This record gives sequence, structure tokens and C-alpha cells, in this order.
Amino acid sequence: MRAGTWLHIVLLYLCGLCAAASLGVLGPIAADLSRHFGVTPQDVGIAIGGQLLPLALAGFGIGWLVDRWGTTIMLRLSLVVLVGTALVSHWVPGFLGLRFTLLLQGAGFVAMIMTGQVILMLCLTGQRFVQAMSLWATAPPMGYGVGLLLVSGFAGTPAWRDVFLLHAALGGLLLLASYWMPAVRPTVRAAEAPQGPPSAAGVLRNPRVLRLGAAMALINLTGLGTNAILPLFLEQRLQMAPTLGARLLALASLASVIGSIVIGALLNRGWGAMRIAVLLGMLAMAGAAATFTPGLPASVVAAGLVVMQLTGGGGLALCFSVLPRLLNHPGESGVAAGLSAQIGGFGAALSAPVFFALLAMDTPWILAAAVVCGWLAVLWAIPVRRMVSAA
Repeated sequence: MRAGTWLHIVLLYLCGLCAAASLGVLGPIAADLSRHFGVTPQDVGIAIGGQLLPLALAGFGIGWLVDRWGTTIMLRLSLVVLVGTALVSHWVPGFLGLRFTLLLQGAGFVAMIMTGQVILMLCLTGQRFVQAMSLWATAPPMGYGVGLLLVSGFAGTPAWRDVFLLHAALGGLLLLASYWMPAVRPTVRAAEAPQGPPSAAGVLRNPRVLRLGAAMALINLTGLGTNAILPLFLEQRLQMAPTLGARLLALASLASVIGSIVIGALLNRGWGAMRIAVLLGMLAMAGAAATFTPGLPASVVAAGLVVMQLTGGGGLALCFSVLPRLLNHPGESGVAAGLSAQIGGFGAALSAPVFFALLAMDTPWILAAAVVCGWLAVLWAIPVRRMVSAA
């Protein structure tokens, strides 16, 4: 198998889906976790947020390790961590132990997302790069949907913990498949570049990368936050069973794939990145209003869910695709991806606690207002105003 072929890209994408599925598993079983461990839903929200702490605290360091250790080692290591933590989650006896396990699981998720992004940045160029990166951007939201599908038959039942065994089995299969994937070394293209040696310090001083990270943080805050509380919101507001809510959200998450693919096509057709960002922001605000405005029929709420998922996938696709154009050297790919993701991770880590707290206020319009304010801030932060195209 050669690096950069569609078979390689698809196998890599499946690894990303498995990593992100760990995020989708927990939302629908929040009530099961609360009952089993004798904690409040807010405590569960904080634990879920702990999965994303490594992204907020160690994204830059993990990106640096990808550059230093190589993508092959980091890809397999992340899969080992994901499989191991899924097995531990099935048997862990206490809530504190579960929180620590979720923290380690989050490190595996971050390592996988960083590694996959760097592989694509190093082995692809041109239109295929935009297409592949647009697909890769769907891995977190689509993987979240995969997690919802995995847990949909377990949530609210006595066998709710068995979903962790299923997740571990899928991760084990992908670990075996990783031995057929080609090695991609971050130093190859860096050595061919004419700009001089790459610099981690230069990335830290790059304001465009910092602003992109801020935009990703806001997208993560609104997108992951709403995803975390929607199963409980649908149960409370529409009296929807947890299993049905999980299936509805899983189907809605398919829109994230459509959103990313459409954004990639628009970028390849020469659409300006800021024009795309404005379009995504307007759609996200409309989706939030449809989802959280009290008294609207279930069909309108479902449509709002679809639109919000679409904008989440499209927003990440835009950010991932423009990142290489913000760098001074291709050898800075790992640290730049890690830094932007780490900044974005602060929004991800805060997403579940913030939105569970907003949900506890029992005022749905506040949830819609939070999404609207978040996307207005995205449009202010994203560093694409002078870019004609991100392709």
C-alpha cells in the first residue's frame, strides 16, 4: 500500500472514527453513570469533559512527539491506549477510577487525531489534500455518531457497560490493520523545503495559527457541548427515550460528513474561506434556534440537529484545510496541528461542563444564545479574511 492512496486514507479515517467514538459513547449513558456511581449529571459532565483535557493541556506536546517519534509509532500507540482504556472502563469499580481512565482515553483520542492530520499534511497536496482533509475533519463528529450507534442498544439497560467491550474489539481490529499502513515520516518534505529549518518557537509566535486555534475552540465548545447534552435535553423536553435520542443524534451526525465534503468541494472551486465561514455561522445559528426554541414540533427540532451537525463538520473541515497555508515551513506541521488543536481543546474540555450547567438552568433559549454567541466569535477569530481560497 502506498501512502496517500484512497485505501490508505480510508483505513486512517476508520482509526479516527474509532478514536472519536469514545466521545459519543458517554452522553447517552450519562443517566446510567449517574445512577451506578451515585453522582449528579453535572459530575458526569465534568468527567466527560476530562476526556478532552489532554487536548487542552498537551496538544502541542503530542504534536511535537508525532514529529519526533514518527507517525507509525504514534498511530499504533494511540490505538493501544484506546483499546486498553475501553477495557478498563468496563470493569472500573469507582467513579474516580473512571475519571482517570477517561483522561487516558482522551490522550489516545488526541494522539490519533494529531497523527492522522499530520500524515495527510505530509503526504498529500492540491485537490486531493483538500478532499482528504475535508474527510478527516468529519472523523470527530462522525466518530461521535458511531459512538452513539454503538451505545444506542445499551443505554438505559442493565448491559450498558458492555458497550466498552464492543468499542475495545473494534479498536483491536484496527490495531491489526495498522500494520498494513505505510510509514510517513514528517522529516521528508521538511528536508525538501527551501525556507530553512522548521521552528516550534516560530509556530508559537505565529498569530494566524493562534487565531485558528481560537476559532476551533469556539467550534468545539458549541458543537461538542450541544452534542453532550442533547440526549438528556430530548428526554426532558420531548420525553424521548434515551435509545431513540441516541439513534436520532447518530443519524443527524451523518450531516457532518455532508458538510465537510461540501466545504471541501467549495474550497476546490475557489470559494473564499471567509465567505464559507459566514455561511456556516448563519446555518449554525438557524439550527440552534430550531433545536432549542420551546414549543417547536419534533420535526423542526430534528432539522435543527441536522443543520448544527452540518456546520460542525464544515467548520472543522475549513480549519483543517487552511492550516498549511498559515505555516512558514512544512516541517512545522506537527507542532502547528498540535498547537491549534490544544487551543481548540480548551473549548472542547469546557463544552460538556458548560452546557450541562446551562441545561440545568432549565431555560432552553440560553442554549440557543450560547451557540449564536459562539459562532459570532468564530467569525471574528478565524484568520481567513484576506485569503482568496484555502485550496
